[in-house]
Amino acid sequence: MQDSPYAMTVADVKDLLELERLPLEQVWYIQGEGVSAMLDEDYKEEQANELEALQSIYPDEYEEISADPVEFTILIVPDEEDGDDTYAMKLHVKYTETYPDTLPEFSLDMEEGELDEEDFDTIMTKVTEAAEEAIGMGMVFSMASIAKDTLSEIIVNNKERREREEEEEAQRELEEEEKRKEGTRVTVELFTRWKTAFDSEMAEKERIEKGLKKDDPKLLKPTGRQLFERDHSLAKSDATFMEEGDVDVDIALFERELVISDDEDDNENDVLRNIRSSD
Repeated sequence: MQDSPYAMTVADVKDLLELERLPLEQVWYIQGEGVSAMLDEDYKEEQANELEALQSIYPDEYEEISADPVEFTILIVPDEEDGDDTYAMKLHVKYTETYPDTLPEFSLDMEEGELDEEDFDTIMTKVTEAAEEAIGMGMVFSMASIAKDTLSEIIVNNKERREREEEEEAQRELEEEEKRKEGTRVTVELFTRWKTAFDSEMAEKERIEKGLKKDDPKLLKPTGRQLFERDHSLAKSDATFMEEGDVDVDIALFERELVISDDEDDNENDVLRNIRSSD
């Protein structure tokens, strides 16, 4: 193929694409198949160089899916752990024909653990931003690094938030337990309220008991002493049961020995009078 005085180098074509925003199809029209082939070789070389670097950086994490088109995954393992919970993601990348001048096709998938939707979207957004900022050069390492750093940060934040919540809950339980041990502090106001309620309860209880006695004749039955004072015949009836040989009781002896108070004098004399009247 004879060189044209207007032939363009790959660098010239890239500058034209950048400055004039011309699509590849129009460059084809301007320069023909020769330039297209040169661009293809240049992209493939850049892609091959990046793949070599990625395989060196991620010897265990890199996994090839396809050589043409280039497709692979990189396992993302965070530096931080959350107790027994483990997390891992996979960055899935597929080169386009014009990568790195265009974004690759990529996705993120959880390999281990679970993230809520908000946290996952945060990682995806930051990875996309990192890729867009690196257009024109190899960007997969930046994407993987951002994914790892953001995942680690989310794990730390979630762990610290959960620990704070657990500490706050433990503190609340401790305060409640201390309140139960202390009981309710008695103030004048509380005691007055309790005393009023207690007196009211006792008065109501007494009223109910009096009402029951009034309604139930059995509860109004007089005592033996009351019967004895009211009915003189009871004293005589006891005498009829005495048989011959029984010892007579001299009431006067008991009268001399009894010490009767002024309050009890009238009641006791009623009993004595009934006994005497039966003789």
